[in-house]
Amino acid sequence: MSGFVIVTAMNTTTRQQQIMASLITGSHTLPQLIALPTFQDITERTLQRDINELLAQQLIERHGEARAINYQVTAIGRMNLTLATDQLEALFAEENRQSIQYDFGRLDVLAAQSLFSQHETDQLNVYNSAFQQKLQTASTDIIRRERERITIELSWKSSQFEGNTYSLLETETLLKEGIPAKGKTQEETTMVLNHKKALDFSEEHKDNFHSNLQVQTIIELHKILAEGLFNNGLRERLVGITGSVYQPLQNKFQLEDELKHLCEIINTKQSVYEKALLAFTYICYLQPFNDGNKRTGRILANAILYAHDSFPLSLRAVDVNDYKLAILAFYELGLLGNVKKVFIDQAKFATENYAV
Repeated sequence: MSGFVIVTAMNTTTRQQQIMASLITGSHTLPQLIALPTFQDITERTLQRDINELLAQQLIERHGEARAINYQVTAIGRMNLTLATDQLEALFAEENRQSIQYDFGRLDVLAAQSLFSQHETDQLNVYNSAFQQKLQTASTDIIRRERERITIELSWKSSQFEGNTYSLLETETLLKEGIPAKGKTQEETTMVLNHKKALDFSEEHKDNFHSNLQVQTIIELHKILAEGLFNNGLRERLVGITGSVYQPLQNKFQLEDELKHLCEIINTKQSVYEKALLAFTYICYLQPFNDGNKRTGRILANAILYAHDSFPLSLRAVDVNDYKLAILAFYELGLLGNVKKVFIDQAKFATENYAV
């Protein structure tokens, strides 16, 4: 396999990364790994040595006995593995994938680990410091203007992820002048306006997103995004996800418990980056609402970052397909690396492109 990267605080070779990529969709024995075209020129002894190093770093784990011993990627390994777009497209093009149920243990794994490596955290700190320095030195008028710009760009891009055909210029005209674009549906117009209302709500209630996030705050945020489009409130029926074999929870009480648990973990995380990443990713995975889960996660993540005076994730420079594949990879494979790449790239974009 090729075209993937592993971002981890631990040292791994290219071949070790290939081993992890080969194990990402299921376990393999050593003979099965050796039989793969990727490792046809590698001796069994060499491959076993690589496997032992990955085991020592807890990036893979071993099951079974004797020749039946097989290996699979651990939760820690999955948190740090990033696959290339073509690899993910090939994986998800397979129509005979087995259905995957909600993993109750995933949230606790995310709670127990640092979601960003030290290198990634250092990167984010550099971007955040630069952004906050601009915030401290910019005039009130510049901050207001740039905040308006971020709202427009995020409302446009987040709506585009949902299939909305408003252009960036049309979104700006709608949000600044109140003039809907010609040839667009009322649903598209409402969707864009709702994004601005949700972002305004997060600014007006900044403290609610700082250190004591509550389920009711998330429900209220979703209610604003849902107004005039679909039902709000926690869902009471099973939902299907287009293009995915992942099946979210169906029980409303379990949904509420898991949403409470998510809030608890977000509140206990010390890093604002980890808080925002959890919101950005896990609301999508939990699917607590009938519709609008991904956009709720995107706006919630930005609300948390804004509450801490951190860089925004306007997502303006994110490819729609890359975003969808990153979320799908977390659904079905538990991979966090692709989402982290979106997050870090957008932190860099915010620092370089916004004047505050």
